[in-house]
Amino acid sequence: MEMVMNDEEREKLDDLHDFFIKPRAPGKPSRASQIDDLLEAVRAGKLTGRVILWVAGAIITMTAAWKGLGGLK
Repeated sequence: MEMVMNDEEREKLDDLHDFFIKPRAPGKPSRASQIDDLLEAVRAGKLTGRVILWVAGAIITMTAAWKGLGGLK
């Protein structure tokens, strides 16, 4: 079954395309590239948070093992 857009749907799609892809002003980045940059920063922050949690867990585990073996009296 083939779906055909009417003129109103095509106009809405064109408006969305213009909103995200076309720059707001000459020399400015498009909203799509700004969203990509934002998502990249979020991903980097999530990765950093995971690394910090992993390292903290490893330090706690090593400290508990050291204490269990009688290293910290």
